[in-house]
Amino acid sequence: MSLLKEFAAAGPGCACANGLLNCFETTKVKLQLHNTHRRCGAAPIYHTPTMRGVMLQVAQEEGVVRGLLTPGLSASLTRSMLYGAYRVGLYSSIRDRLGGGSGDPTLVHRMISGMLCGGIGSMLSCPLDVVRTRLQADSGVMQNGKYVTGLRRGKPVRYTGMVSALLTIYREEGLRKGLYRGASVTVARASLLNGAQLSSYDMLKRMGWWEEGPALHFTCGLLSGIIAQTVVMPVDTIKSQMMLGRGWRDVAEIIRRNGPFWLYRGWAPACAGQGLIMVLQMPLIEEFRRLLGVKAI
Repeated sequence: MSLLKEFAAAGPGCACANGLLNCFETTKVKLQLHNTHRRCGAAPIYHTPTMRGVMLQVAQEEGVVRGLLTPGLSASLTRSMLYGAYRVGLYSSIRDRLGGGSGDPTLVHRMISGMLCGGIGSMLSCPLDVVRTRLQADSGVMQNGKYVTGLRRGKPVRYTGMVSALLTIYREEGLRKGLYRGASVTVARASLLNGAQLSSYDMLKRMGWWEEGPALHFTCGLLSGIIAQTVVMPVDTIKSQMMLGRGWRDVAEIIRRNGPFWLYRGWAPACAGQGLIMVLQMPLIEEFRRLLGVKAI
């Protein structure tokens, strides 16, 4: 029953935070894929490839709601409910079990716990992650069945929504090469992100800044989000490319052409999104745990 309560606290908390900040995830995906969609010699799709530049151009061409807030939102919320329940809901139980019930697990115990939870949640939710990434990458204004804005400007519309994307990808590409494309990178990314985020959040809480409460959850959530995104950013960028159908050779060629700093393209919106997500997510999860009578993380 305690584990079910932890799941019930984690899933909705993650979904609320990710849904409210979907605009940063959309911008990050567009930045990561910018210039990898266009042919050689073609004009860049986004005139100023920065977080602010992409957000302003998308808002002007497509509107704030349609262009930034809602792309891939249904897939994002569904994924967050499933992934969040496992990545946070299992953490305390695994951490305490690895720590032998001593009440003071080490940083290594916390890292391993976070990585295990992130990996399990990611394996289960990988198809929804693929769908979310593709819907965000494809988003744009449509006319006569083709996109007139966005990364797929001039190309036909592939998906009409989450269910359409799931069915189309499965039918045309299959399970392993479609819905689980790049699963190894996705699971590695989730493991690293969750391990870094939850272990740093857990350790920061125990530094004695404040007593247990919203101020502590807010501060530790923000810092842990920035730490985690910085650690995982290279894997995050590679994951976005692989989910669109590219392989390791394609990624290696892009790195050769753009340099290693390409792996940190989209770092600003990613950190802004991850930091803000954790600022919302961790206090919400902690409050839901309190309401359900579950001990704080």
